[in-house]
Amino acid sequence: MTAPEIDLNYVIDGPSDGRPVLFVHGILTCRAHWLLNLPAFHDAGFRSITVELFGHGSSPAPEEEAAYHPDRYSEQFSALRNLVDAERWFVVGQSLGAALTLNYAMSRPDEVIAHVVTNSHSAFGELERIRNPEAARERAQMMIDGGIDAVMRHPLNPRRARAFDHAHRAEFDDAMLLSTPVGIARTMMYTSPHTPLRHRLPTNPVDTLLIAGDREEAFTPAREWVETNAANFRVARVSATHAVNISAAEDFNRISLQFLAEYM
Repeated sequence: MTAPEIDLNYVIDGPSDGRPVLFVHGILTCRAHWLLNLPAFHDAGFRSITVELFGHGSSPAPEEEAAYHPDRYSEQFSALRNLVDAERWFVVGQSLGAALTLNYAMSRPDEVIAHVVTNSHSAFGELERIRNPEAARERAQMMIDGGIDAVMRHPLNPRRARAFDHAHRAEFDDAMLLSTPVGIARTMMYTSPHTPLRHRLPTNPVDTLLIAGDREEAFTPAREWVETNAANFRVARVSATHAVNISAAEDFNRISLQFLAEYM
């Protein structure tokens, strides 16, 4: 079987002989989402592979609906793993990205050593809340009508995070302004409806750490559901908002690296 082409924009950084870690951001952000985390991972001897979802940052915005399906993303992630010549690797997912990496890890467990995720309504939330086609179309139309200004002003866009200094915010903006609003709209319509995973998580085969931001109170029921029902999960709670790896970067880095070190 011919390996799929890698259509997502990606950046490989860190020590060339480091253990590879795939980083997948959520909706309305980009590869610069990890600015406060990558130096710590590199210093700890990891090699980072950061990708950008379709429509986000420098990734293309395909017209075909199938390109946005989580299973297509799994194919892309697997192709990246082959690119860096790794039989198995570590995976980190944030928000919508966590839903995509969970789908990948559960579908291809032989490729993933261990897995770190953050708050993700997409993956852990109630099915009825996520699969709401009318709401998805409304959100998508706002992106299309508002263009890049709507993308940059959206509450889920982390550019205003207090943890970003001026230089980080400028670097984030430079990457994020390359986004394609219609591609983000297609993500809302074509990716999000396929992300709920409660029906699969009781048989999750990969050791997974959820670093849960307790300052996002709306996520508390989902976190409690994971603690009770998800297999091979452990949960670490930190004082953080939805963008856990940004608002509590030091805690996120420390807890993640301690967890991954168990598998070295």
